[in-house]
Amino acid sequence: MNRIQLMATALLPVMGVFCLFYVIFTGHDALDLAILTPERWLESRYAHPQAQIPQSTRIIAAFAMLSPVIAGLVAVFMAIYVLNLVRQGVLFDERIARGFRVAGVATAVSGILGMAISWLRPTILSWHNQGGARAPDLFFHSDTAGLIVCGAMFWLVGWIMREAKRIADDNEGFV
Repeated sequence: MNRIQLMATALLPVMGVFCLFYVIFTGHDALDLAILTPERWLESRYAHPQAQIPQSTRIIAAFAMLSPVIAGLVAVFMAIYVLNLVRQGVLFDERIARGFRVAGVATAVSGILGMAISWLRPTILSWHNQGGARAPDLFFHSDTAGLIVCGAMFWLVGWIMREAKRIADDNEGFV
């Protein structure tokens, strides 16, 4: 038990650093393209260089591009929550199982949103072209698909933990 708690304690600052870099790099890229550096939008291969992009479109695009990041942050915060519980010595508990399930759903949602935004990016960036917006570009990307699969596995582990705890509680009443 002490080694498990020590590992959880060691992983907490690692998760904190990951969270910081995740926000800085992933979130900044979305904000930079949509709002912070407006000329980047027009430099994309999808937008016509003479297109006029209203601020409202940029704000909507920023929210859309940040949606997978926000879902990913929920997953990271749940992982930190679970690690903190383990650090305190909590192992077989409904809170741990729920944390895994929430982290799993958030991870899968981040992957789904990331894939959807990747598909819609050409449409979003070409929205104000004179010739009209480009169609979504449907393709398979293993990173986002991997997030969906990993999220499903985290959720499954949480479900198994919840059922194991329920069975253990039921059996405790028979002894």
